[in-house]
Amino acid sequence: MRIIKKWVGRKPECAGEMWLLEVTQAEMFEQMYPLLGQLALHATSGRDVDYRLYLVCEGGRRILPIDKPSVMRGAYNGGVSPLAECDIKEYTSIADLVDTENLLPAIEASEYLFNTH
Repeated sequence: MRIIKKWVGRKPECAGEMWLLEVTQAEMFEQMYPLLGQLALHATSGRDVDYRLYLVCEGGRRILPIDKPSVMRGAYNGGVSPLAECDIKEYTSIADLVDTENLLPAIEASEYLFNTH
């Protein structure tokens, strides 16, 4: 699993820095599903069907499955891409990236980002 982009689009104030996390299908089942339950499976595919995408925010205490590809397009962000380049960071365990002891409830990214929760 790896952080591949920084989120610079619209977001709630409480979100803090947000990062786009890409995980393999195996990592989704082995690591994300035990943490998030059914919502882990809602994450859309990345570049191909073998990858799933999540946003990590609130100081590593919340994981948001990217439930709709349109979330990552500029339409909801004034026509500007909500993603910026960043240093790619590799992780072998989700526990190295998020605070698994204090994890907040998972919410689909579209609901969280566009204030419908």
